Amino acid sequence: MEKYHVNIEFRYEDKKFDRDDTDYVSKEITIGVFDTIEEANEKGNKMLELLESRFELHVFPGGRKAPKERFSKNGGCFGTAKSLITDMAYLKTPFKFFARVQKLKYDNLDESITEAVDAMKRYRDYKNREE
Repeated sequence: MEKYHVNIEFRYEDKKFDRDDTDYVSKEITIGVFDTIEEANEKGNKMLELLESRFELHVFPGGRKAPKERFSKNGGCFGTAKSLITDMAYLKTPFKFFARVQKLKYDNLDESITEAVDAMKRYRDYKNREE
């Protein structure tokens, strides 16, 4: 069973209300979980259109505007396992954002814990041999 998760993460600084201090905020929002990559891309693109309606595209030297990079059937720039679009060369936003379409992976938790523990043992053994 394959499912696709669409989300967006915002990263920004904020002034704390109760103190004379600032705070780093990372806020992740799930747009939805979908049965097909096509449906996930469609919903992801609607999410990006909302951002595009509020913020300008970056302009490169020479006056060329950044293309409206969107999620596509081929998975965008990073293939279908995980597509990622950021503010870096896309939109002028006062915050950083990371929009993703990624394949959900369902796995056995107990086996995954054992795999992580075994990997760390191998890593430590390897590092101890180097010294």
